[in-house]
Amino acid sequence: MILSMNTQTIFVGLVIGLLVYYVIKRMRYRLPPGPWCIPLIGHYNVYTAADLHRKVYEISKDYGPVVRLSFGPVMVIVLNDIQVALEALIKKKTDFAGRPKMKSGDAFSGGGKDIAMSNYSPTWKFHRRIAGKALRHYLQGDLLEQMIQDNMNKFLDKMAQEKEPFSFKYYSNLMVFHQIYTICFGEKRCVDDQEVKTILQLDEELNDHVAKGFLEDIIPYMDTIYPSHNWQAFVKKMDQIIDYTRGKFKQHVDTFDPGVNRDFIDSMLIARQEAENEGDEAVLEKLDDIYLIHTVVDIFFAGLDTTRFTMDWFMYFMTSFPEIQSKCHEEIDREVGSEHPSMKHRNKLPYLEACMFETMRLGAAVGLGIAHMSICDSQIGGYDIPKDTMVIINHWALHHDPKYWKDPEKFDPHRYLDENGKMKPARPDSWLPFSAGRRVCLGETLAKPEILLMCANLLKRFDIRLPEGVKPNLEHHIWGNGIELPSEYKIVVQERNGQ
Repeated sequence: MILSMNTQTIFVGLVIGLLVYYVIKRMRYRLPPGPWCIPLIGHYNVYTAADLHRKVYEISKDYGPVVRLSFGPVMVIVLNDIQVALEALIKKKTDFAGRPKMKSGDAFSGGGKDIAMSNYSPTWKFHRRIAGKALRHYLQGDLLEQMIQDNMNKFLDKMAQEKEPFSFKYYSNLMVFHQIYTICFGEKRCVDDQEVKTILQLDEELNDHVAKGFLEDIIPYMDTIYPSHNWQAFVKKMDQIIDYTRGKFKQHVDTFDPGVNRDFIDSMLIARQEAENEGDEAVLEKLDDIYLIHTVVDIFFAGLDTTRFTMDWFMYFMTSFPEIQSKCHEEIDREVGSEHPSMKHRNKLPYLEACMFETMRLGAAVGLGIAHMSICDSQIGGYDIPKDTMVIINHWALHHDPKYWKDPEKFDPHRYLDENGKMKPARPDSWLPFSAGRRVCLGETLAKPEILLMCANLLKRFDIRLPEGVKPNLEHHIWGNGIELPSEYKIVVQERNGQ
């Protein structure tokens, strides 16, 4: 009985405390508007929805572009317009450069030791600067395009052998995985390599867990008191990924030669050595191996998923709109000719690049961005945003905003081209697939040329169509956690130009 009374007392005290805190905050701050919700429970039907990005966009039509929601007891601000998004990311980039403390983020980052999920700090800035330098090291010369060409050829050869309609997703997943694998680890694996397939399967399973969402991110101490099966499986698979990457990293450390740059891990080790030679006594602590290992995980798994989703969408649009694919063929034939597509052709393929940009807009590889956190009291759109508030960019809303996109559901590459058919010099308004500011995607400089060269190689070799009599299925599949994918489809390929 005493235990029961104590439990009731604690619960009542907690509820009263939260209500007092809420009232004080409402009186002190002019918070953004949002719909009513049940205290502590929050907007359950919103944050548990697979199409969370769409639901929030609909809410913003009633409450404005800056929307306040409650994910359980946690207040979350969602930005649904490019103006308020850029206010947070560019004009007040330091104010909103933090990351919220989340259980899933800690599991992914080893407790804040990566770049994507760790909080804003001097160590984070130093770490990101070194990682950026490593990417520049890697992108020097023709290493990237040679790797892409070698990897693409073996998969294009396999696709050419297909006699019946087949799933492009199967091949694109393997293509992208082999690309990222070689970028990070420097190894070229055979098409049917079992280790590669095992890691790809691990990534698929990990994404399934993430797509379901974690109550552990919302309910305090749930991960230690009563962890869900989804959470336990996620943590186990995350540990497997870290262990695998740690093993690859150790192999590189043991065989490291500063004069030979084999891959991204070597680039990281070279950048660290250069920093050490500059005499910064704190470098060894700031760039301990575990930080570099988690940076490789960022590049590998984040780059893997966004790139393969984008390639799946690209092929979906090419087969849905064969007249657009034909224009890409004409441009590639004219500008590339009998050569292999390479970096020197990048600025000569504006129509293909415009198709890639439109794929990144309309194909929602990331509906909602990784959550930011305010590191001080600030404002967005005239509303107060208290310190330590979670702020999320709704990229899907930005990319479907009718104020900036005529017929936003239409696939139209001409949006990005000037009257001469060249890419417009300025980034389109409300186009933000890589975010911006302090937290702009580290891999953007790698992803754009990588995806463009993959698309160019595919379309140079093949005419790609849906099976005879099959019409495009324009319905999308919402996977969860703000991610949309094309409905399942199969393709047939025919080699072009007598190849």
